[in-house]
Amino acid sequence: MHDDKYVIECWLKLYNRLNGTTFSVESHPDDDSSKQNVDAVCADVAGQRIAIEHTRIEPFEGEKADAERFLKMLGSLENHPELLQPGYSIIVSQSVGTFSAGIKRSVRAQTHTESVNGLKAILPTLAEGQSVAAVDGAKWSLDLRIDKSRVEPGDEPKFWTSRTWPGDPGPELIVRALERKVPKLAEYLGYTKILLLDKYAIAGTIESQFERLPQGDAHIDGLLGSVDEIWSVNTSILESEGWIYFNQVRPHLGFFRCGTSVRTGEFWRGPC
Repeated sequence: MHDDKYVIECWLKLYNRLNGTTFSVESHPDDDSSKQNVDAVCADVAGQRIAIEHTRIEPFEGEKADAERFLKMLGSLENHPELLQPGYSIIVSQSVGTFSAGIKRSVRAQTHTESVNGLKAILPTLAEGQSVAAVDGAKWSLDLRIDKSRVEPGDEPKFWTSRTWPGDPGPELIVRALERKVPKLAEYLGYTKILLLDKYAIAGTIESQFERLPQGDAHIDGLLGSVDEIWSVNTSILESEGWIYFNQVRPHLGFFRCGTSVRTGEFWRGPC
């Protein structure tokens, strides 16, 4: 999985492109774990400086732990050669919280084999469109949502895995991030202070959570007033497709909606 330094580098390249600036990373103060410093300090040729703090925002409470369990179970089956169906793209989704945190490695191995065997039997029988099917093991049963569609002629078959989106969690996770990160940025007087809110998930958005922040709340207004810019970062397809997306959410929501391919250097900017 990507780290904060890599995300900051990608954002900085786009920031320079969008603003015609020449900022580069000068230091990573947070490398000194004994102090509460920001993740990056950047400077341009004129001596202007930016302080950047990056943080991961879960799309729902407990997402990180659930993602680890998902990747060890259903997620490990993505594009499994025995599950590819010629001529089709298939997305198999499980509900959040399907497997417990204490599942043993030996049980995971057995579940992996049983899942492959169960899906191998089910997938060829399904019609195009969305279906719900149960895959059963010796000591477990799992209801899965399966989306099956034809690929374009000549395209390779695909077998994707995902989790069912449990719904927008509201603004609480954003508030906690602001309370943790803004005080570190506020220490950098005379710097342009930037906060990057990173979400490693396709479902839900930082924007929807951010827009639900309470209006007129003195505490939250004070936190927001201590930073110059806040950007959402979507890294959900960075590993699989090589794209990373950014969107300015403060001071002007959507003023900069853009993305870049880290593989080809291609640049995209959406309408304001």
